[in-house]
Amino acid sequence: MKLGDIVRFAKWEDIWDINDWSTTPKNQIGLLVEYDSLNKLATVLCEGEFFCVRGQLVEKAGKKDFEKSEKCLTYS
Repeated sequence: MKLGDIVRFAKWEDIWDINDWSTTPKNQIGLLVEYDSLNKLATVLCEGEFFCVRGQLVEKAGKKDFEKSEKCLTYS
């Protein structure tokens, strides 16, 4: 991931299994503003707010994520 990438991430409130981070759904889409590789901490801009989340909860968004967000915008 590089700065400026569109990423999907999970907010702290979305975590339901603290022992297995990989099962946490990453439903939020945002812009990667900063990534501290030493501490594995990502800062993401989403809906006008900055969120600091663990690196394990952030993934680079793919083509399917953009299709989902376009459908949401079209039908809303």
